[in-house]
Amino acid sequence: MNILADIMNLKRRIPMYNCNDMYLYEILEDYKYAEDISEKDAIFDAFCSALWSCGNNRTRMTKTIRYRVRNDLINTETGKIFDAWSDVEYTYYRSMTDKDNWCDIIRQKINNIYSVYFDPEIVVDKEYMQLIKTPKRLYYEWISGIDTDPEVLTGLIDDAIDSSVQLKKKLSMQKPRLSWDEYLNVITPFLRKCFENCRLTDEAAETEDSSPQPEFLSEDHVYTAYICRSLSGDIKRWLKQQLGLKEHRHYIRCHICKRLIEKKGSRTMYCPECRHARQLEWQRMSMMKNAVVKLLKILSNPHRCCTASTFLLRIFHMWIQCRTMWHTKAWR
Repeated sequence: MNILADIMNLKRRIPMYNCNDMYLYEILEDYKYAEDISEKDAIFDAFCSALWSCGNNRTRMTKTIRYRVRNDLINTETGKIFDAWSDVEYTYYRSMTDKDNWCDIIRQKINNIYSVYFDPEIVVDKEYMQLIKTPKRLYYEWISGIDTDPEVLTGLIDDAIDSSVQLKKKLSMQKPRLSWDEYLNVITPFLRKCFENCRLTDEAAETEDSSPQPEFLSEDHVYTAYICRSLSGDIKRWLKQQLGLKEHRHYIRCHICKRLIEKKGSRTMYCPECRHARQLEWQRMSMMKNAVVKLLKILSNPHRCCTASTFLLRIFHMWIQCRTMWHTKAWR
């Protein structure tokens, strides 16, 4: 009996060291039913070796925002401006794989996390993408009938591209600096945590709160989705710890300075400093608007003043207010 038991154990242990030919559910079942910690370590090490040795390496690529100016417009002054910006390149990453095995899909998820959170050359911010798409957006507005002065158009495009460069630099500097090897040391314990916390489908089916699994999904689909989703949550919690943020709070970036701020409501948009500066700017603009309205009323009806000296005094007062607001850059 002892010899038979040893043979059965040997048959079960041999595939553990070659995870490439195994389904993910088989690996997880072997891990859950392992007799001791050394056997679990061997299974997990084989799993990690399969991930790091697969051919799905992280790839940085150059993408292009492209459009073509119509032939009947390309020789116009405005058409030449748009033609000069018909190809806008930016750095991106390969975010998908054409293979459907668990090893490539999980490795792709690991690659994507590093590209989004740690690669300083890659920026996926929504505002940045809108800025670099400005020439294309303005072109389609132009051909739809919105006329634009060439000088104004050049200024709008130059300002948008310059703002995108500054924004990318700011967001890149805010990313944590982590090499690929250091990143693997961070992500590996999270993978081990997935193995420890994962419930087998047979165990989950026996619980009352389990939902039925769709027929078109295999067990590997379920386990792969669980690991990818868990990695996303774990890396976000790790980043919050590194930045000294509260774990169970939602954070967004300030719309002006791009610092992380706690989202306390649907109207949260700015950090306290930017909100205060924006409030002052709004007050300056409101004062400027009121000053201009009063000045126009006085100029339109000078007889409302008692004397000519009072009228001139009011004009001078309005001029001082306008001049003050101009120098505070509230009207520029």
